[in-house]
Amino acid sequence: MAIREPIKLVWEYMPPRQIRGNSRAHWTVRHKFTKMFKESAYMRLMEIDPEPMDKIRVKYIAYWCGKPIDADNLIKGMKPALDALTEYGLIEDDNPEYVKGIEVEYHRVKHKHQVGMIMEITEA
Repeated sequence: MAIREPIKLVWEYMPPRQIRGNSRAHWTVRHKFTKMFKESAYMRLMEIDPEPMDKIRVKYIAYWCGKPIDADNLIKGMKPALDALTEYGLIEDDNPEYVKGIEVEYHRVKHKHQVGMIMEITEA
């Protein structure tokens, strides 16, 4: 069986603060930003058009400037992107049977224009 290249979904920004774990945003605001971020992940998947995977590992690679986002808040902020994987049909579900691990990696950058996020998906 051949090893597949990782799928990389790239954003030029971090997940919106309105959907991260420490957000105090009203539920209607959270819903709007959650929908928007999930749609952005889905569109990125459509551009790549990857084949379905049975089990995956996810790595969030954050390029940050200023105060870093705690790993747990970053993971919560990326949840809509993870949900998009199931809606797209890349994986059957996002429970631990299919998502075997989630990892966060941080890289400090000097300027705000270098801030970004990569969601790297590999077959487990």
